Amino acid sequence: MDEIVLVSDADSDRVLALSFWSKREDAERYQREQYNSVRETLQPLLQADPVVRTFEVHTSTGHKITAGKAA
Repeated sequence: MDEIVLVSDADSDRVLALSFWSKREDAERYQREQYNSVRETLQPLLQADPVVRTFEVHTSTGHKITAGKAA
């Protein structure tokens, strides 16, 4: 699993986390077995409930992305 976390440069309270799973089954197992525990741990830091959406990767350029400002 790979994870990318984006923090808005205009509003540091806005965060977008993207996780990339090798298999759908792994993501579904995480959702069933671990997600609620992680959400409960983060709850004091959240202003709203997280929204979970599922997508399939259509295209990837394979670039390595590092921390810093992206264009």
